Amino acid sequence: MLIKYTETRQGFDFSRLSVPASFRHLFRKFLYLFIFLSPALLLVSCTSFEAGSDKRLSELAAHMIKHTGGQISAMMMVEPVRASDGLAIKIAGREVAFYKYDLTLPKAKKKYEHVRAHKAVYISGVRFDAEINGPFMMIDHTKNLKRQELIKAFHDFR
Repeated sequence: MLIKYTETRQGFDFSRLSVPASFRHLFRKFLYLFIFLSPALLLVSCTSFEAGSDKRLSELAAHMIKHTGGQISAMMMVEPVRASDGLAIKIAGREVAFYKYDLTLPKAKKKYEHVRAHKAVYISGVRFDAEINGPFMMIDHTKNLKRQELIKAFHDFR
């Protein structure tokens, strides 16, 4: 029998519970492993793998409006670029589109990596130059009168 116990008149006497040394040794190993790995797992789970992934698209929009002027003009369809959120801001008479990617989704991450590598995205066969900052993408900014200000403000957003 692996676990020995004795029975008294009041019930079982657990003070005399004896467990083989091999089980105690195994339990101690698992306890130490848990104690030492828990902080590491907690640290890894709390870190974001992309800068700015905790920011919302509305925060980016407020930053861009503050630094370049303009106003939000439309919500953008996100399906063509596989983003999770999108909006357009009218700056200097032209709309500039901003998207945020949820990089935990495989299809979104694949599209994001492609855009990041080629610095462009195709929507309905039309090429748009793209700027990437963390999980955010800015397109349709190349013909804007405030192009340099847009790029600087976009990359300054952290």
